[in-house]
Amino acid sequence: MTAIRRGALAAVPYAVATAAYAGVFLANEDRLPGRIATHFSTGGGADDYMSRDGALWFGCALLVGLGLLFTVLTLVSKESAGSRLNSAVGVGTAVTVSYPLILTVLVNTDVQDPADVHLPLWHVAVLLVAGLATGALAWWLMGPGPRPEPAPPAPSLPLAEGEAVAWSRTMMSRVLLITAMAVTLVGAVTLVFGPWQAGLVPLVLGPVCAAFAGVRVTVDRRGLTVTSTVLPRPRLALPLGSIVGADSVEVDPVGEFGGWGYRIRPNRRGVLLRSGEALSVRTAKGREYVVTIDDSTTAAALLNGLTDRHAREHH
Repeated sequence: MTAIRRGALAAVPYAVATAAYAGVFLANEDRLPGRIATHFSTGGGADDYMSRDGALWFGCALLVGLGLLFTVLTLVSKESAGSRLNSAVGVGTAVTVSYPLILTVLVNTDVQDPADVHLPLWHVAVLLVAGLATGALAWWLMGPGPRPEPAPPAPSLPLAEGEAVAWSRTMMSRVLLITAMAVTLVGAVTLVFGPWQAGLVPLVLGPVCAAFAGVRVTVDRRGLTVTSTVLPRPRLALPLGSIVGADSVEVDPVGEFGGWGYRIRPNRRGVLLRSGEALSVRTAKGREYVVTIDDSTTAAALLNGLTDRHAREHH
């Protein structure tokens, strides 16, 4: 599927959802009270409210923001499981978010006192089923992407005794950075227009996510070091004595590790900011560490050379 079609598949549901919400709201605006019920307890009764204009702008901003987020995530991901998952989750989210927004407008129509508004709990089951169904449909429409071809084995770079060498490169994830910005934006909007307590969590999570959107990978006489470009800790450090070998591989974070970031699997660890080229390091304990980084062939060859020299020096 082309980039235009993938972007359209992610954007169109949010455009339709925004138009539907705004259309329903404006069509019933004269029949809505000045303050409308926007949140409901488990019993179905209203327990939080918002001004009529605030509800309109909040709903539209939420849908547009989510639409931009998932469209960008789909476009920057390669045509693989990552792009497919972004599209499916995005389409399902469009339904699960727009359904309660539109329903809130309908249940507030022709109501004199918003405290009398009641929303049955069974609607939660409906929106979840609808979201899963549309997400599954988007997953099917995207189709599986092509399998990446395996990279040739990385050689071992010959190093003389006492020769000082080092390799370092920075990797920035646009996906995580945009996600962090979107989460922070949602927190700020919620802080202003919604319950301020609900906005505190995304306002904290957004900057934390941004701090780990970039990593620096270093190969030198100490071994392999992976750290955030902003924070010194936490970090991943593998000394030369623990390394058996390194290679350059193609990795699919979603298919192989279940997502992005620092991932843990049986005998596998991953620092994954995107799909594609990655450095794979095997340790003496039988564990593999995978780090997504450009020019991983050079890093693997140097790490193999350093490991070989370390083994010669200690035997």
